[in-house]
Amino acid sequence: MTEALAAGGTSFDALYVNVNGQSGYFDRALAVYGQEGRACRRCGSVIRRDPFMNRSSYSCPKCQPMPKNPHI
Repeated sequence: MTEALAAGGTSFDALYVNVNGQSGYFDRALAVYGQEGRACRRCGSVIRRDPFMNRSSYSCPKCQPMPKNPHI
């Protein structure tokens, strides 16, 4: 979180800017967001995209496995 704040946050939209109208630059450091089908930088597994409610979540199936029981 500290690194994200130091970089000005993550701005994917022109609505999310600082008081000077500048976007944050932390999105350049994101490891898996928008990387569907590419190799994970840590382990080399293929990044997956899980769509839900008109949004998406990106993750590495090896480094960030799904919970065994998602209802907990």
